[in-house]
Amino acid sequence: MIAGAQLDLGFVRHGQRTLLGRKLFSWPFVLTRAHHIDPAPGHMLSVMLQTGAGAIHGEDRLVQRISVGAGAAAYVTSQGAASVHRAHSGDCTEEEVRLDVAPGGALEYLPEPRILFPDAALDARVELAVAEGGMALVGDAFTLHDPGGGDRVFRSYRSEVLVRRPGGAPLAIDRFAINGLPMQVGGHRAFGSLYLVVDRDTETVLRMAAELTAALAEVDGLYGAASPLPAGLGLGIRLAAGELRALRAGTALTWRHLRRELFGVYPGPRPG
Repeated sequence: MIAGAQLDLGFVRHGQRTLLGRKLFSWPFVLTRAHHIDPAPGHMLSVMLQTGAGAIHGEDRLVQRISVGAGAAAYVTSQGAASVHRAHSGDCTEEEVRLDVAPGGALEYLPEPRILFPDAALDARVELAVAEGGMALVGDAFTLHDPGGGDRVFRSYRSEVLVRRPGGAPLAIDRFAINGLPMQVGGHRAFGSLYLVVDRDTETVLRMAAELTAALAEVDGLYGAASPLPAGLGLGIRLAAGELRALRAGTALTWRHLRRELFGVYPGPRPG
């Protein structure tokens, strides 16, 4: 396990299956049985991460590492939206995720959204390294919630996503820092981003962006748009919704649409 990491997973190809060659985890993460449930790629291993804490607290410092070896394929999600609770003044919840994909590997990392409670302070960082010939779809989303039914909001949210080739400098950086938000921003209170890193020519990427944007326009209560990432890396997708339900619908549509685009068939059914 890398220093300070509570979760360290390594997916490897073994014959006609992807297996967990490295499976190390400690509090608060819980890992249950993994499954092969997809028609294509048939060797993909699906894993659902759970947390014994049930929430993220102000003093938490969470580090994850997930690597996908050559020819392996993994789908990783979480059991439900993660509540980010109040951080004491001067404190901040920290979350770091490191994702590595080898040539011929495929990773879908699609955790459920974070729910930012009043006075939450979150500093989140995702570093994604995808080798040429590899593929990754990574999602990041959050929504606002005041359990008292009022308009109290989180204190701060800083997010940074870096995309690069292994061993190289970042080719794309997506960064923002927000010190609170109105409970409704243009009628929206749930926000998400997805990043598809894949080797495709410019014409294909532009077509994929146009088709996905048109499909997202059909989801009620959702604004969504796709556009090319810099350096020919793939696609970036933005989502904004009035409710978390519409955001989830947009994320699911994006995932299913891209799975069919890249592998020729829709994914297998998931619980829930």
